[in-house]
Amino acid sequence: MHASAPIVTSPADASARPGVTVLLWAIPAATALLAGLLHGTFFIDDAYITFRYAEHLAAGHGMVFNPGEPVLGTTTPLFAAVLAGLKVLGVAVPTSARWLGLLSMAGVVLLLQTLASRSMSLPVAAAMGLCVALHPDTAFMGTSGMETAPSLALVLGGLLLALQGRWLLAGGVGGAALLMRPDGVLVVVLAVGLVLLRDRKKLWQPLVTAGAVVVPWVLYASAVYGSPLPHSIKAKQLIHATGPIEVLGGHLGFLTQNLSLSILFGLGVLGVGFVVARRSEPLLVALWMGAYIGSLAVSGIAPQFAWYATPLTVTGVLLAAYGADQGIALLLERARPGAPPWLRPTAAAAVLLLTAAIGLADVNWRSFRTDLEHREAAYLEIGAWIAERAHPGDVVFVGEVGVLGYVLLDQVVVDSSGINSPEVFVMRRDELEVLRATKPDEASPEGTWRWVAQVIDELEPKYIVTKYPWLHIGKIEDDPSFQARYTRVGPDDVMLIEYRVYERR
Repeated sequence: MHASAPIVTSPADASARPGVTVLLWAIPAATALLAGLLHGTFFIDDAYITFRYAEHLAAGHGMVFNPGEPVLGTTTPLFAAVLAGLKVLGVAVPTSARWLGLLSMAGVVLLLQTLASRSMSLPVAAAMGLCVALHPDTAFMGTSGMETAPSLALVLGGLLLALQGRWLLAGGVGGAALLMRPDGVLVVVLAVGLVLLRDRKKLWQPLVTAGAVVVPWVLYASAVYGSPLPHSIKAKQLIHATGPIEVLGGHLGFLTQNLSLSILFGLGVLGVGFVVARRSEPLLVALWMGAYIGSLAVSGIAPQFAWYATPLTVTGVLLAAYGADQGIALLLERARPGAPPWLRPTAAAAVLLLTAAIGLADVNWRSFRTDLEHREAAYLEIGAWIAERAHPGDVVFVGEVGVLGYVLLDQVVVDSSGINSPEVFVMRRDELEVLRATKPDEASPEGTWRWVAQVIDELEPKYIVTKYPWLHIGKIEDDPSFQARYTRVGPDDVMLIEYRVYERR
Protein backbone atom coordinates (compact mmCIF):
# COMPACT_ATOMS: atom_id res chain seq x y z
CA MET A 1 0.00 0.00 0.00
CA HIS A 2 1.17 3.51 -0.64
CA ALA A 3 -0.21 6.95 -0.01
CA SER A 4 -1.92 8.65 -2.88
CA ALA A 5 -0.12 11.59 -4.44
CA PRO A 6 0.13 14.45 -1.96
CA ILE A 7 -2.12 17.40 -2.60
CA VAL A 8 -0.21 20.53 -3.51
CA THR A 9 -1.49 23.64 -1.82
CA SER A 10 -0.58 27.22 -2.51
CA PRO A 11 1.54 29.21 -0.04
CA ALA A 12 -1.54 31.28 0.67
CA ASP A 13 -3.37 28.16 1.89
CA ALA A 14 -4.43 28.95 5.46
CA SER A 15 -3.49 25.46 6.60
CA ALA A 16 0.18 26.29 5.89
CA ARG A 17 0.21 28.78 8.77
CA PRO A 18 1.45 27.18 12.03
CA GLY A 19 -1.33 28.66 14.18
CA VAL A 20 -4.04 27.51 11.82
CA THR A 21 -2.44 24.08 11.57
CA VAL A 22 -2.61 23.71 15.35
CA LEU A 23 -6.28 24.68 15.30
CA LEU A 24 -7.07 22.23 12.51
CA TRP A 25 -5.62 19.45 14.68
CA ALA A 26 -7.06 20.61 18.00
CA ILE A 27 -10.64 21.59 17.13
CA PRO A 28 -11.99 18.18 16.01
CA ALA A 29 -10.72 16.31 19.08
CA ALA A 30 -11.89 19.08 21.41
CA THR A 31 -15.29 19.04 19.69
CA ALA A 32 -15.57 15.29 20.27
CA LEU A 33 -14.86 15.79 23.97
CA LEU A 34 -17.33 18.68 24.24
CA ALA A 35 -20.03 16.75 22.35
CA GLY A 36 -19.61 13.85 24.76
CA LEU A 37 -19.93 16.13 27.77
CA LEU A 38 -23.05 17.76 26.33
CA HIS A 39 -24.49 14.37 25.45
CA GLY A 40 -24.25 13.40 29.11
CA THR A 41 -23.53 10.08 30.74
CA PHE A 42 -25.60 7.29 29.23
CA PHE A 43 -24.39 3.96 30.58
CA ILE A 44 -26.15 1.04 28.94
CA ASP A 45 -26.98 -2.12 30.84
CA ASP A 46 -24.12 -4.18 29.43
CA ALA A 47 -21.57 -1.72 30.79
CA TYR A 48 -22.61 -2.53 34.35
CA ILE A 49 -21.70 -6.19 33.81
CA THR A 50 -18.07 -5.22 33.31
CA PHE A 51 -18.36 -2.80 36.25
CA ARG A 52 -19.28 -5.74 38.49
CA TYR A 53 -16.28 -7.74 37.28
CA ALA A 54 -14.04 -4.74 37.96
CA GLU A 55 -15.46 -4.21 41.46
CA HIS A 56 -14.90 -7.84 42.42
CA LEU A 57 -11.38 -7.80 40.98
CA ALA A 58 -10.54 -4.64 42.93
CA ALA A 59 -11.95 -6.24 46.11
CA GLY A 60 -9.65 -9.24 45.74
CA HIS A 61 -12.25 -11.78 44.58
CA GLY A 62 -10.70 -12.16 41.13
CA MET A 63 -12.24 -11.30 37.76
CA VAL A 64 -15.56 -13.02 38.48
CA PHE A 65 -19.22 -12.11 38.31
CA ASN A 66 -20.08 -13.94 41.53
CA PRO A 67 -17.23 -14.56 44.00
CA GLY A 68 -16.23 -18.20 44.05
CA GLU A 69 -17.75 -18.86 40.60
CA PRO A 70 -15.04 -18.63 37.90
CA VAL A 71 -16.82 -17.63 34.72
CA LEU A 72 -15.70 -15.09 32.12
CA GLY A 73 -18.90 -13.32 31.15
CA THR A 74 -17.23 -10.11 30.00
CA THR A 75 -15.64 -9.84 26.58
CA THR A 76 -13.29 -7.09 27.74
CA PRO A 77 -10.90 -8.37 30.42
CA LEU A 78 -8.42 -5.55 29.78
CA PHE A 79 -11.05 -2.85 30.32
CA ALA A 80 -12.24 -4.58 33.50
CA ALA A 81 -8.65 -4.77 34.75
CA VAL A 82 -8.01 -1.09 34.04
CA LEU A 83 -11.23 -0.10 35.84
CA ALA A 84 -10.25 -2.31 38.77
CA GLY A 85 -6.78 -0.77 38.93
CA LEU A 86 -8.21 2.74 38.99
CA LYS A 87 -10.68 1.64 41.66
CA VAL A 88 -7.76 0.51 43.85
CA LEU A 89 -6.27 3.97 43.34
CA GLY A 90 -9.49 5.54 44.61
CA VAL A 91 -11.40 6.35 41.42
CA ALA A 92 -14.97 5.03 41.28
CA VAL A 93 -15.58 2.52 38.50
CA PRO A 94 -18.37 4.50 36.74
CA THR A 95 -16.23 7.66 36.86
CA SER A 96 -13.27 5.84 35.32
CA ALA A 97 -15.44 4.32 32.60
CA ARG A 98 -16.92 7.70 31.74
CA TRP A 99 -13.61 9.52 31.37
CA LEU A 100 -11.84 6.66 29.64
CA GLY A 101 -14.67 6.65 27.11
CA LEU A 102 -14.59 10.40 26.53
CA LEU A 103 -10.80 10.61 26.24
CA SER A 104 -10.71 7.54 24.01
CA MET A 105 -13.20 9.09 21.61
CA ALA A 106 -11.07 12.23 21.41
CA GLY A 107 -8.18 9.90 20.68
CA VAL A 108 -10.21 8.12 17.98
CA VAL A 109 -10.80 11.46 16.25
CA LEU A 110 -7.08 12.29 16.39
CA LEU A 111 -6.10 8.86 15.07
CA LEU A 112 -8.60 9.02 12.20
CA GLN A 113 -7.41 12.52 11.37
CA THR A 114 -3.80 11.30 11.39
CA LEU A 115 -4.70 8.44 9.09
CA ALA A 116 -6.58 10.82 6.80
CA SER A 117 -3.72 13.33 6.66
CA ARG A 118 -1.44 10.65 5.19
CA SER A 119 -3.49 10.56 1.99
CA MET A 120 -5.51 13.79 2.04
CA SER A 121 -4.80 17.47 2.65
CA LEU A 122 -4.99 18.73 6.21
CA PRO A 123 -8.18 20.78 5.62
CA VAL A 124 -9.98 17.67 4.36
CA ALA A 125 -8.57 15.59 7.22
CA ALA A 126 -9.70 18.22 9.72
CA ALA A 127 -13.19 18.34 8.17
CA MET A 128 -13.32 14.55 8.41
CA GLY A 129 -12.27 14.77 12.08
CA LEU A 130 -14.98 17.33 12.76
CA CYS A 131 -17.54 15.14 10.98
CA VAL A 132 -16.56 12.24 13.25
CA ALA A 133 -16.65 14.48 16.33
CA LEU A 134 -20.20 15.63 15.54
CA HIS A 135 -21.39 12.14 14.65
CA PRO A 136 -24.07 11.07 17.18
CA ASP A 137 -22.52 7.60 17.39
CA THR A 138 -19.28 9.20 18.56
CA ALA A 139 -20.93 10.77 21.58
CA PHE A 140 -22.77 7.53 22.29
CA MET A 141 -19.54 5.51 22.17
CA GLY A 142 -17.82 7.94 24.49
CA THR A 143 -20.55 8.01 27.12
CA SER A 144 -21.94 4.45 27.10
CA GLY A 145 -19.58 3.17 29.81
CA MET A 146 -18.53 0.32 27.51
CA GLU A 147 -15.17 -0.59 26.06
CA THR A 148 -16.19 0.39 22.51
CA ALA A 149 -14.27 3.68 22.39
CA PRO A 150 -11.04 2.40 24.03
CA SER A 151 -11.22 -0.67 21.80
CA LEU A 152 -11.53 1.41 18.63
CA ALA A 153 -8.67 3.66 19.75
CA LEU A 154 -6.42 0.59 20.11
CA VAL A 155 -7.55 -0.75 16.73
CA LEU A 156 -6.79 2.50 14.91
CA GLY A 157 -3.55 2.95 16.83
CA GLY A 158 -2.41 -0.53 15.84
CA LEU A 159 -3.29 0.03 12.18
CA LEU A 160 -1.49 3.38 12.13
CA LEU A 161 1.65 1.87 13.68
CA ALA A 162 1.56 -0.90 11.10
CA LEU A 163 1.35 1.62 8.26
CA GLN A 164 4.33 3.42 9.80
CA GLY A 165 6.30 0.17 9.83
CA ARG A 166 6.64 0.19 13.63
CA TRP A 167 6.08 -3.53 13.88
CA LEU A 168 6.99 -4.10 17.52
CA LEU A 169 4.58 -1.44 18.71
CA ALA A 170 1.91 -2.51 16.21
CA GLY A 171 2.02 -6.06 17.58
CA GLY A 172 1.84 -4.92 21.20
CA VAL A 173 -1.07 -2.57 20.57
CA GLY A 174 -2.79 -5.27 18.52
CA GLY A 175 -2.41 -7.67 21.45
CA ALA A 176 -3.94 -5.07 23.77
CA ALA A 177 -6.81 -4.62 21.29
CA LEU A 178 -7.41 -8.38 21.45
CA LEU A 179 -7.65 -8.26 25.25
CA MET A 180 -9.95 -5.26 25.00
CA ARG A 181 -12.30 -7.17 22.66
CA PRO A 182 -11.91 -10.52 20.87
CA ASP A 183 -12.24 -8.92 17.44
CA GLY A 184 -8.99 -7.06 18.21
CA VAL A 185 -7.25 -10.11 16.80
CA LEU A 186 -7.97 -8.60 13.37
CA VAL A 187 -5.37 -5.90 14.05
CA VAL A 188 -2.70 -8.52 14.68
CA VAL A 189 -3.68 -10.41 11.54
CA LEU A 190 -3.57 -7.27 9.39
CA ALA A 191 -0.25 -6.15 10.88
CA VAL A 192 1.25 -9.57 10.15
CA GLY A 193 -0.14 -9.46 6.62
CA LEU A 194 1.34 -6.02 6.01
CA VAL A 195 4.79 -6.95 7.30
CA LEU A 196 4.72 -10.01 5.04
CA LEU A 197 4.18 -7.70 2.07
CA ARG A 198 6.77 -5.14 3.10
CA ASP A 199 9.57 -6.88 4.99
CA ARG A 200 9.25 -10.59 5.75
CA LYS A 201 12.46 -10.61 7.77
CA LYS A 202 10.68 -8.60 10.44
CA LEU A 203 7.69 -10.90 10.70
CA TRP A 204 8.82 -11.98 14.16
CA GLN A 205 8.44 -8.47 15.57
CA PRO A 206 4.62 -8.09 15.69
CA LEU A 207 4.22 -11.77 16.56
CA VAL A 208 6.60 -11.56 19.54
CA THR A 209 5.09 -8.39 21.03
CA ALA A 210 1.49 -9.52 20.43
CA GLY A 211 2.34 -12.86 22.04
CA ALA A 212 4.00 -11.15 25.00
CA VAL A 213 0.74 -9.31 25.70
CA VAL A 214 -1.74 -12.09 24.94
CA VAL A 215 -0.08 -15.37 26.00
CA PRO A 216 0.00 -14.63 29.77
CA TRP A 217 -3.72 -13.93 29.70
CA VAL A 218 -4.42 -17.06 27.64
CA LEU A 219 -2.54 -19.20 30.19
CA TYR A 220 -4.31 -17.53 33.13
CA ALA A 221 -7.78 -17.70 31.59
CA SER A 222 -7.29 -21.33 30.57
CA ALA A 223 -6.31 -22.25 34.12
CA VAL A 224 -9.04 -20.26 35.86
CA TYR A 225 -11.98 -20.37 33.44
CA GLY A 226 -11.10 -23.41 31.35
CA SER A 227 -10.83 -21.31 28.18
CA PRO A 228 -9.62 -17.85 27.15
CA LEU A 229 -12.78 -17.42 25.06
CA PRO A 230 -15.45 -15.50 26.98
CA HIS A 231 -18.43 -17.65 27.97
CA SER A 232 -20.63 -14.71 26.98
CA ILE A 233 -19.97 -15.39 23.28
CA LYS A 234 -21.55 -18.84 23.20
CA ALA A 235 -24.35 -17.66 25.51
CA LYS A 236 -25.21 -14.85 23.08
CA GLN A 237 -24.97 -17.25 20.17
CA LEU A 238 -27.66 -19.30 21.89
CA ILE A 239 -30.09 -16.60 22.96
CA HIS A 240 -29.59 -14.29 19.95
CA ALA A 241 -29.02 -16.91 17.26
CA THR A 242 -29.32 -15.46 13.74
CA GLY A 243 -28.03 -16.43 10.31
CA PRO A 244 -25.18 -14.54 8.62
CA ILE A 245 -27.40 -12.92 5.99
CA GLU A 246 -29.78 -11.58 8.64
CA VAL A 247 -26.84 -10.28 10.68
CA LEU A 248 -25.39 -8.44 7.68
CA GLY A 249 -28.79 -7.03 6.76
CA GLY A 250 -29.37 -5.78 10.26
CA HIS A 251 -26.03 -4.02 10.47
CA LEU A 252 -26.52 -2.55 7.01
CA GLY A 253 -29.71 -1.05 8.39
CA PHE A 254 -27.75 0.58 11.22
CA LEU A 255 -25.27 2.01 8.69
CA THR A 256 -28.02 3.62 6.57
CA GLN A 257 -30.71 4.44 9.13
CA ASN A 258 -30.93 8.17 8.33
CA LEU A 259 -29.99 10.63 5.58
CA SER A 260 -26.57 11.62 6.91
CA LEU A 261 -25.52 8.01 7.47
CA SER A 262 -26.76 7.08 4.00
CA ILE A 263 -24.67 9.88 2.48
CA LEU A 264 -21.59 8.74 4.42
CA PHE A 265 -22.26 5.15 3.41
CA GLY A 266 -22.46 6.06 -0.27
CA LEU A 267 -19.28 8.16 -0.09
CA GLY A 268 -17.61 5.33 1.85
CA VAL A 269 -18.43 2.82 -0.89
CA LEU A 270 -16.95 5.28 -3.41
CA GLY A 271 -13.91 5.62 -1.18
CA VAL A 272 -13.43 1.86 -1.06
CA GLY A 273 -13.42 1.81 -4.85
CA PHE A 274 -10.71 4.47 -4.96
CA VAL A 275 -8.48 2.90 -2.31
CA VAL A 276 -8.66 -0.49 -4.00
CA ALA A 277 -7.89 0.98 -7.41
CA ARG A 278 -5.00 3.09 -6.12
CA ARG A 279 -3.84 0.85 -3.27
CA SER A 280 -3.64 3.90 -1.01
CA GLU A 281 -3.19 3.65 2.75
CA PRO A 282 -6.88 3.83 3.78
CA LEU A 283 -7.14 0.38 2.20
CA LEU A 284 -5.84 -1.09 5.47
CA VAL A 285 -8.74 0.53 7.34
CA ALA A 286 -11.15 -0.73 4.68
CA LEU A 287 -9.77 -4.25 5.11
CA TRP A 288 -10.26 -4.00 8.87
CA MET A 289 -13.85 -2.82 8.41
CA GLY A 290 -14.57 -5.68 6.02
CA ALA A 291 -13.03 -8.22 8.38
CA TYR A 292 -14.91 -6.72 11.32
CA ILE A 293 -18.33 -6.90 9.69
CA GLY A 294 -17.43 -10.41 8.49
CA SER A 295 -16.71 -11.40 12.09
CA LEU A 296 -20.11 -10.05 13.10
CA ALA A 297 -21.76 -12.15 10.40
CA VAL A 298 -20.05 -15.42 11.32
CA SER A 299 -20.67 -14.83 15.03
CA GLY A 300 -24.33 -15.72 14.49
CA ILE A 301 -25.40 -13.08 17.04
CA ALA A 302 -28.44 -11.02 16.10
CA PRO A 303 -27.77 -7.34 15.28
CA GLN A 304 -30.16 -6.09 17.94
CA PHE A 305 -27.53 -3.94 19.63
CA ALA A 306 -26.62 -0.80 17.67
CA TRP A 307 -23.25 -0.47 19.40
CA TYR A 308 -21.96 -3.49 17.49
CA ALA A 309 -22.09 -1.33 14.35
CA THR A 310 -20.88 1.99 15.80
CA PRO A 311 -17.17 1.24 15.13
CA LEU A 312 -18.13 0.95 11.46
CA THR A 313 -20.24 4.11 11.30
CA VAL A 314 -17.50 6.17 12.95
CA THR A 315 -14.49 4.70 11.13
CA GLY A 316 -16.35 4.73 7.84
CA VAL A 317 -16.16 8.53 7.82
CA LEU A 318 -12.47 8.15 6.87
CA LEU A 319 -13.40 6.25 3.72
CA ALA A 320 -16.23 8.69 3.04
CA ALA A 321 -13.73 11.56 3.20
CA TYR A 322 -11.42 9.77 0.79
CA GLY A 323 -14.34 9.11 -1.54
CA ALA A 324 -15.38 12.77 -1.47
CA ASP A 325 -11.81 14.01 -1.96
CA GLN A 326 -10.93 11.68 -4.82
CA GLY A 327 -14.35 11.96 -6.43
CA ILE A 328 -14.18 15.74 -6.51
CA ALA A 329 -10.62 15.56 -7.87
CA LEU A 330 -11.84 13.36 -10.69
CA LEU A 331 -14.75 15.69 -11.47
CA LEU A 332 -12.49 18.76 -11.51
CA GLU A 333 -9.97 16.99 -13.71
CA ARG A 334 -12.64 16.33 -16.32
CA ALA A 335 -14.85 19.39 -15.98
CA ARG A 336 -12.41 22.12 -14.97
CA PRO A 337 -8.77 21.19 -15.61
CA GLY A 338 -7.45 24.63 -14.66
CA ALA A 339 -9.25 24.86 -11.31
CA PRO A 340 -7.31 26.60 -8.52
CA PRO A 341 -5.61 24.16 -6.11
CA TRP A 342 -7.71 25.25 -3.13
CA LEU A 343 -11.00 24.28 -4.79
CA ARG A 344 -10.59 20.51 -4.35
CA PRO A 345 -9.97 20.45 -0.56
CA THR A 346 -12.53 23.19 0.00
CA ALA A 347 -15.25 21.31 -1.85
CA ALA A 348 -14.44 17.99 -0.13
CA ALA A 349 -14.41 19.65 3.30
CA ALA A 350 -17.73 21.35 2.54
CA VAL A 351 -19.35 18.02 1.63
CA LEU A 352 -18.22 16.47 4.91
CA LEU A 353 -19.29 19.42 7.07
CA LEU A 354 -22.66 19.64 5.31
CA THR A 355 -23.21 15.93 5.97
CA ALA A 356 -22.35 16.47 9.63
CA ALA A 357 -24.85 19.34 9.81
CA ILE A 358 -27.56 17.18 8.25
CA GLY A 359 -26.85 14.52 10.85
CA LEU A 360 -27.17 16.95 13.73
CA ALA A 361 -30.46 18.27 12.34
CA ASP A 362 -31.82 14.79 11.68
CA VAL A 363 -30.97 13.00 14.92
CA ASN A 364 -32.62 13.70 18.24
CA TRP A 365 -29.90 12.66 20.65
CA ARG A 366 -32.35 12.06 23.46
CA SER A 367 -35.32 10.42 21.76
CA PHE A 368 -33.81 6.93 21.61
CA ARG A 369 -32.64 7.15 25.22
CA THR A 370 -35.94 7.58 26.99
CA ASP A 371 -36.97 3.94 27.42
CA LEU A 372 -33.50 2.79 28.43
CA GLU A 373 -33.08 5.61 30.94
CA HIS A 374 -36.45 4.84 32.53
CA ARG A 375 -35.59 1.16 32.68
CA GLU A 376 -32.22 1.75 34.34
CA ALA A 377 -33.77 4.21 36.79
CA ALA A 378 -36.32 1.54 37.76
CA TYR A 379 -33.59 -1.08 38.20
CA LEU A 380 -31.53 1.30 40.33
CA GLU A 381 -34.51 1.87 42.59
CA ILE A 382 -35.36 -1.82 42.78
CA GLY A 383 -31.73 -2.74 43.41
CA ALA A 384 -31.43 -0.22 46.24
CA TRP A 385 -34.68 -1.51 47.75
CA ILE A 386 -33.44 -5.13 47.69
CA ALA A 387 -29.97 -4.17 48.96
CA GLU A 388 -31.56 -2.71 52.12
CA ARG A 389 -33.34 -5.99 52.87
CA ALA A 390 -31.17 -8.76 51.45
CA HIS A 391 -28.33 -10.54 53.21
CA PRO A 392 -24.89 -11.15 51.69
CA GLY A 393 -25.01 -14.31 49.63
CA ASP A 394 -28.76 -14.16 48.94
CA VAL A 395 -29.58 -15.39 45.43
CA VAL A 396 -31.28 -12.88 43.12
CA PHE A 397 -32.64 -14.10 39.75
CA VAL A 398 -32.87 -11.25 37.26
CA GLY A 399 -34.34 -10.80 33.81
CA GLU A 400 -31.82 -8.10 32.89
CA VAL A 401 -28.51 -8.35 34.64
CA GLY A 402 -26.43 -5.19 34.26
CA VAL A 403 -27.68 -2.49 36.62
CA LEU A 404 -29.03 -4.93 39.20
CA GLY A 405 -25.79 -6.91 39.15
CA TYR A 406 -23.78 -3.79 39.86
CA VAL A 407 -26.04 -2.54 42.64
CA LEU A 408 -26.22 -5.96 44.35
CA LEU A 409 -22.49 -6.63 44.67
CA ASP A 410 -22.94 -8.61 47.92
CA GLN A 411 -25.59 -10.91 46.49
CA VAL A 412 -25.32 -13.91 44.16
CA VAL A 413 -26.93 -12.64 40.96
CA VAL A 414 -28.29 -15.28 38.57
CA ASP A 415 -28.29 -14.03 35.00
CA SER A 416 -31.29 -15.22 32.98
CA SER A 417 -29.35 -14.88 29.71
CA GLY A 418 -26.75 -17.37 30.94
CA ILE A 419 -23.94 -14.98 30.00
CA ASN A 420 -22.58 -14.94 33.54
CA SER A 421 -24.41 -18.01 34.86
CA PRO A 422 -23.33 -21.21 33.04
CA GLU A 423 -25.93 -23.30 34.87
CA VAL A 424 -28.69 -21.17 33.31
CA PHE A 425 -27.02 -21.45 29.91
CA VAL A 426 -27.10 -25.25 30.21
CA MET A 427 -30.79 -25.27 31.17
CA ARG A 428 -31.72 -23.06 28.23
CA ARG A 429 -29.57 -25.01 25.80
CA ASP A 430 -30.94 -28.38 26.95
CA GLU A 431 -34.54 -27.21 26.65
CA LEU A 432 -33.89 -25.81 23.15
CA GLU A 433 -32.35 -29.10 22.00
CA VAL A 434 -35.35 -31.04 23.30
CA LEU A 435 -37.78 -28.64 21.59
CA ARG A 436 -35.95 -28.91 18.29
CA ALA A 437 -36.25 -32.67 18.46
CA THR A 438 -39.85 -32.90 19.69
CA LYS A 439 -41.67 -29.59 19.11
CA PRO A 440 -39.82 -27.62 16.44
CA ASP A 441 -42.63 -25.04 16.30
CA GLU A 442 -41.81 -23.99 19.88
CA ALA A 443 -38.03 -24.05 19.38
CA SER A 444 -36.97 -20.41 19.67
CA PRO A 445 -33.94 -18.94 21.48
CA GLU A 446 -36.31 -17.42 24.03
CA GLY A 447 -37.49 -20.90 25.03
CA THR A 448 -40.56 -21.57 27.15
CA TRP A 449 -41.57 -20.91 30.73
CA ARG A 450 -40.21 -24.34 31.69
CA TRP A 451 -36.54 -23.34 31.82
CA VAL A 452 -37.49 -20.39 34.03
CA ALA A 453 -39.36 -22.71 36.38
CA GLN A 454 -36.34 -25.03 36.43
CA VAL A 455 -34.04 -22.17 37.45
CA ILE A 456 -36.42 -21.20 40.26
CA ASP A 457 -36.83 -24.80 41.46
CA GLU A 458 -33.12 -25.65 41.44
CA LEU A 459 -31.53 -22.38 42.57
CA GLU A 460 -34.32 -21.19 44.89
CA PRO A 461 -33.63 -17.47 44.54
CA LYS A 462 -34.53 -15.22 47.44
CA TYR A 463 -35.62 -12.51 44.99
CA ILE A 464 -36.78 -12.52 41.37
CA VAL A 465 -36.72 -9.29 39.35
CA THR A 466 -37.87 -8.80 35.78
CA LYS A 467 -39.70 -6.49 33.46
CA TYR A 468 -43.09 -7.79 32.37
CA PRO A 469 -43.50 -10.03 30.38
CA TRP A 470 -39.85 -11.16 30.30
CA LEU A 471 -38.94 -14.48 31.89
CA HIS A 472 -42.38 -15.67 30.79
CA ILE A 473 -43.42 -14.14 34.09
CA GLY A 474 -47.09 -13.99 33.15
CA LYS A 475 -47.16 -17.79 32.96
CA ILE A 476 -44.90 -18.26 35.98
CA GLU A 477 -46.87 -16.03 38.35
CA ASP A 478 -50.12 -17.86 37.55
CA ASP A 479 -48.62 -21.15 38.72
CA PRO A 480 -50.09 -22.14 42.15
CA SER A 481 -46.79 -23.62 43.32
CA PHE A 482 -45.03 -20.34 42.53
CA GLN A 483 -47.73 -18.38 44.36
CA ALA A 484 -47.26 -20.61 47.38
CA ARG A 485 -43.52 -19.89 47.49
CA TYR A 486 -43.26 -16.25 46.40
CA THR A 487 -45.03 -12.99 47.06
CA ARG A 488 -44.87 -9.83 45.03
CA VAL A 489 -42.95 -7.01 46.73
CA GLY A 490 -40.95 -3.94 45.78
CA PRO A 491 -40.96 -0.14 45.90
CA ASP A 492 -44.47 1.25 45.78
CA ASP A 493 -44.04 3.27 42.58
CA VAL A 494 -42.32 0.40 40.78
CA MET A 495 -45.12 -1.98 41.82
CA LEU A 496 -47.53 0.14 39.78
CA ILE A 497 -45.72 -0.26 36.45
CA GLU A 498 -44.44 -3.11 34.32
CA TYR A 499 -41.73 -4.42 36.66
CA ARG A 500 -42.10 -7.49 38.85
CA VAL A 501 -40.22 -8.13 42.10
CA TYR A 502 -40.89 -11.31 44.04
CA GLU A 503 -39.56 -12.45 47.42
CA ARG A 504 -39.47 -16.03 48.60
CA ARG A 505 -41.85 -16.56 51.51
